Amino acid sequence: MIAASRPPGPVVHALWMDAMPRFGQTSRLPSSDAMTMRAARPLAFLMLLLLAAIGPALAQTAMYTVSVPVADTSAAVRDQAFANGLTQVLARATNGADPRAKAGYADAMKQPGGLVQQYQYQRTGGANGAPLALEITFDPGAIRRVLAVGDAAAAAPKPPVLVIAHDPAGKALGMQDLAPLAQMADARGYQIVTPKADTPVDAKALAAGDTSAVAGAARQYNTATVLVGTVRDDGTEWTLVNAGRVASWQDSGEARAALLSNAANAMADKLDRSYTAAAGGSTSGKVWVAGLHSAVDYAGLLATFQNDPTVKTIVPVGATADGVLFSVNASAPLARLVAGYATGGHVLATDAHAGADLAVRWVP
Repeated sequence: MIAASRPPGPVVHALWMDAMPRFGQTSRLPSSDAMTMRAARPLAFLMLLLLAAIGPALAQTAMYTVSVPVADTSAAVRDQAFANGLTQVLARATNGADPRAKAGYADAMKQPGGLVQQYQYQRTGGANGAPLALEITFDPGAIRRVLAVGDAAAAAPKPPVLVIAHDPAGKALGMQDLAPLAQMADARGYQIVTPKADTPVDAKALAAGDTSAVAGAARQYNTATVLVGTVRDDGTEWTLVNAGRVASWQDSGEARAALLSNAANAMADKLDRSYTAAAGGSTSGKVWVAGLHSAVDYAGLLATFQNDPTVKTIVPVGATADGVLFSVNASAPLARLVAGYATGGHVLATDAHAGADLAVRWVP
């Protein structure tokens, strides 16, 4: 179906100019016009609220939407446009990397139409050398699945990322303010959440990797992965806390939207490396657990491991006043298990310990 619509801009402008008084004069609207304008104000306010609500969703859709010039509406031309569009979207979702190197690319190109969420033809008047353009929106989930093929980091389940960002004046930035970051993070396979209005978080403590703060955030938001940042028009500063480990960086020299997209890519790169390492580790080894100060702590830790069906055995093999060393045998990589436990807010990564393959801290 070919859709065409008339831009409303000139009409709105004309009505506005008719309502304005002449320069140097004053004028009063007729009472009927004044009543109409008063009645329209609530409608305009509702429209602004609607635009604010759908803004991030539209930004996310734009990541997976592409316009491809086409000569006609035949099935063969349409299918080729699907293939061309899919290649463009996959490249966009991998920050410009060549998608042909991805393990799932060849299979996806066998039937690119199966990944299409919706499409629509538009007349272009010969622009781009073709009479028509096919606007294609691909299914975000399908795109992520293509990119996850053969990629342990992409395929592994990932917790959301809690993003706490402020402007230089200290004003908290919401999801709409962070739309470019959310859009790129989604393309890289990460969902972001922002703090709830009724649930304050201590950004400074989280950025410092404070154990109690990270554990508290994990229990509230089901994630121990937190991105804390300051966003200015000319630069950004970020600190990523992942299960208690901290990494910081700065960025500048680009427009605000580009800086936010860059932040998502930098975050995803660091998390991908972490998840890749966790996915390929050993399924058995020694795990050092600090912070066990009572029988209740010890029982809570054992319950965490024993309630995991992938854990076959867990046996204490050593202890000091600072913690306990366990021998753990599982059917999945230990590093991945421990990373998953962090979302519960009780088991967080800590500094390496002599004689242990992994080291964590129990937080009551």
